[in-house]
Amino acid sequence: MALDRLSPALQQKVEGAADRVAHEDPAGMTQLKQLVAAHSNRGHILAAMGAALEARGVLEMALAMWKAAWELDRRDVAALEGQARCAAQLGRLEEAAAARARATGVGAARASFDRAPQLYRARRYDDAIAALREGLALATDDVLGWIALSDSLREAGRFDEALDALQEVRRRHPGHAGAVDAVERIGRTLMAMGRGAEAQQALGAWHSLRVQRYGPASSPLHGREPVMLRETAIEARAQERVEIAPSRPVEVPSPRYVPAFREDGPQTEPSPALRVSEVHDVEVVGQSGVVTSGDDLLVYDESLSPRLRQDNVPEYSGWNHPSGATLVFRPRAVTRRIDAAILVGGRAAQNYFHWTLEHLPKVLFAAQLPGSEGLPLLVNAELPAQCREALALLAPGREVIPMTDASRVAVGRLVVSSLGGMIPDDPRVPFSRMMIAPETVRRLRAAVLASVDTRDAETPRRVMLTRRSARRGCLNEEAIAASLEARGFTLVDPVSLSFREQVQLFANAETVVLTVGAAMTNVVFMPEGARMFGLWGESAPPHYFAGLGRAAGVDLAFVRGDQIPGSHPDPIHRDFVVPEDALLEAVEGRRAA
Repeated sequence: MALDRLSPALQQKVEGAADRVAHEDPAGMTQLKQLVAAHSNRGHILAAMGAALEARGVLEMALAMWKAAWELDRRDVAALEGQARCAAQLGRLEEAAAARARATGVGAARASFDRAPQLYRARRYDDAIAALREGLALATDDVLGWIALSDSLREAGRFDEALDALQEVRRRHPGHAGAVDAVERIGRTLMAMGRGAEAQQALGAWHSLRVQRYGPASSPLHGREPVMLRETAIEARAQERVEIAPSRPVEVPSPRYVPAFREDGPQTEPSPALRVSEVHDVEVVGQSGVVTSGDDLLVYDESLSPRLRQDNVPEYSGWNHPSGATLVFRPRAVTRRIDAAILVGGRAAQNYFHWTLEHLPKVLFAAQLPGSEGLPLLVNAELPAQCREALALLAPGREVIPMTDASRVAVGRLVVSSLGGMIPDDPRVPFSRMMIAPETVRRLRAAVLASVDTRDAETPRRVMLTRRSARRGCLNEEAIAASLEARGFTLVDPVSLSFREQVQLFANAETVVLTVGAAMTNVVFMPEGARMFGLWGESAPPHYFAGLGRAAGVDLAFVRGDQIPGSHPDPIHRDFVVPEDALLEAVEGRRAA
């Protein structure tokens, strides 16, 4: 039942709204609209409301909710089954039979659709294409399936077929949001084919469609100009360069699971090289760390190549020409000029994990370049308070120049460092390849622990972090929290803690239980021999977190839960339930050394 997908608190709110609707209280619909607006997966809430109203016999309204849920997530078999039940009880037997038949097809198709991303990630494009075609044969109106098929065909070099798949989206669903995405991908495919003039026409059409559907600010061309730039390694323009740590083979441990799940075995991968460079007469574009020089796009880190998928770099279009040029969106005019600066901010810096492990270490790396002392810092304007505090801790008294998406700053002398690790957005990069460089962990850990007094902090030794999130939630977290609290654990909301308080908490903890997410970053501050248990819904394999645990000397295990089908269209963000008994046995069965 759809209500089983919700956390207890959210379930109670939906039940309350359903009671009001059933009693014809207008406040019920108002409450439902508020729930839908506040939740990231609206289809999830609508399906739950459909189930609640169906249970109360409000069948017409329940049927409408099930239909609305299906329109938002065309892989939600439960939404079709709900339609079939309600239609049958209303005596609309043909409608019920049609919904039931469609549910059978979609259920079979979903297995193929779920298999395809893993094949795509492994660059097995032909196999991914076969899986997607198999799914689309059963669910021909699945927009996401058609778009995924076009992506796989494009990566396989089958450009004409990719265009055909995208045109299929536009033909079948001209009013669907996916049709707008299809136009963007048509342009990207044309660019990859070397048909730049046609791609530019598609770019204009895409811009117009976004403006019509979502408003002017939704288009990447809003206040920006598209320019073709050559991808150029920063070494070709560097005036000075210091190597912090060379690339070297690193054993990436296989994540350890509770209950025992699978053992991939350790893999050896090259760690990212860490370097700091000085370049002259450049521009820093936006707040994603994009650096340009004339007609060149300067790539200073492997994971920032425009040839990779870059979901968190709005300046990159993903439109790459065979000549080596790439289409970049930048503000139309320079917004500021400064003599010298250090680039600290960048892609996804608003996320605690990316900020702490990829960007904050740039302060430490830049200090190795002579002449960088006292230079102002270019930093994302919208950093959370904990991230700003961490920066002030490692770079006290420094001038901070905020960067926004509208920034285009000309810099006479710019100090640019590698990111602290290799964590690209591209799903084709194997998780075992993703890592934070061990040297980054070593330097960051030493610098932070030297700046924060952890010895006299009165913090608990056994901790469970609670997590408030609209996606990828552990639905039985409240029950687990109660059991752990009875065993001497202290419940802590990390959002309420300053950066210094988080460091003190983890630096003194013996055992930490938390849902897999950005808070696991703090494993790098834990004492050697401490333990961390990550509650995990069998989404993306957490190799890079396992690597962090090893680099810090922490015993890190992942408590594997069962995902809730349909709780989110993307399997990576689905809610889950973990086996409480297995967690408690692991927590009590092995004490920290």
